[in-house]
Amino acid sequence: MPRVQLDFFNALLENGTEKNAISETGVVIGQSRLPLECVRNKRAKRYIIRLLPELVLRVTIPRGGSRKEALRFVSENYAWVEKQFLSLRLQGSLLPDDTSEAIGTVLFRGRRISIRSIDRDQSLACFSDVPARASSETAMCSRDSAEEILRRLAKVELPKTTFLLAKRHGFAPGRVSIRNQKTRWGSCSSTGAISLNWRLVQVPAFVRDYVILHELVHLDHLNHSTRFWKRLAKACPNYKAAEAWLKLYGNNIC
Repeated sequence: MPRVQLDFFNALLENGTEKNAISETGVVIGQSRLPLECVRNKRAKRYIIRLLPELVLRVTIPRGGSRKEALRFVSENYAWVEKQFLSLRLQGSLLPDDTSEAIGTVLFRGRRISIRSIDRDQSLACFSDVPARASSETAMCSRDSAEEILRRLAKVELPKTTFLLAKRHGFAPGRVSIRNQKTRWGSCSSTGAISLNWRLVQVPAFVRDYVILHELVHLDHLNHSTRFWKRLAKACPNYKAAEAWLKLYGNNIC
């Protein structure tokens, strides 16, 4: 396995399980935190753990059970949770090594999907020049048109995500612009203006959020000092995993 790929795996699990933390609100695995959701089910006969696709850990509490026992159950099954977490995270984050698999596909939110499916996705219909009623025979979606749809999506989605993250972490950015940079994922000016690469809609959400938070932290620290990295780690605990992903796959996208 390539060294850089090992770095990505190690970043996901940095600090190891000996420092894992389980509380009533979440479970920490390496540099990532999974929100914990406890639900009661009178028909359940035992405690059940599920890791949802959105990376939320749901624990079902049976009749007569308690949250205290639910947390103990999670602690006893930490290794299973860790394994499931890695499986879901890597499933949505790793790209195929075989470039032949990229033919006829486009990267979207960290996954390769067929170019044709972009045109058929109803949630993206408003970003297409092709009428929704057009048939597949008369509306074949080319790579260029698929990327144009994603660029239009980025102009709406990325500024919205930026301001949501800014509000959550106490930042006040100025203008947010979406560009077609060839060598940079984002930038922040001394005036507080943030520029983002439209291709951020193609990477996994945790990588997108890292890039945005990286630029937001530059609002307070226009450098890469110790204070900058300390602030970034607070806002984005799994930033090393995101950096490793970009190091591994970024050149194939940007």
